[in-house]
Amino acid sequence: MIAVGEKAPNPTLLAAPGEAVRLHDLAPPGEGILLLFYLFDWSATCTDELLLLRERRADLEAAGFTPFGVSRDSPWSHVAWREALDLDIALLSDWEAEAIRAFGLAHEFRGLTDVAERSCFLVDGDRTVRWIRKYATGEVPDMDEMVGAAREVGS
Repeated sequence: MIAVGEKAPNPTLLAAPGEAVRLHDLAPPGEGILLLFYLFDWSATCTDELLLLRERRADLEAAGFTPFGVSRDSPWSHVAWREALDLDIALLSDWEAEAIRAFGLAHEFRGLTDVAERSCFLVDGDRTVRWIRKYATGEVPDMDEMVGAAREVGS
């Protein structure tokens, strides 16, 4: 797995159907990004996780980090899930698992390969990884800890 202090990889992701974006281009230079890797759209734990992230979005942005959710789900699934949950957070499709492999998060889950391990990365404006936290498959991330880390890293 990539480590704190390393330059973040720059894989290609899908921001929407047919809309490819490089990770380093998700935010303007100098602005940080928070990458929340999760297993699957529509699952109970991931739903709870993204709803909590939605609630804390303003706190993360105030600390200088724009949040993004990343999973292997298709961009069409992301569109439907965002609408169903009224999410205002961008969900990125890592359909080819390029980011999951680049960050060292690929694992097998119930017979499916290259599923992301639930994890969070704070990447600063220079695209250096500043904070990492991995979570158990069924664990909902601690958003207070995440926001606290963003504030500390962003200051």
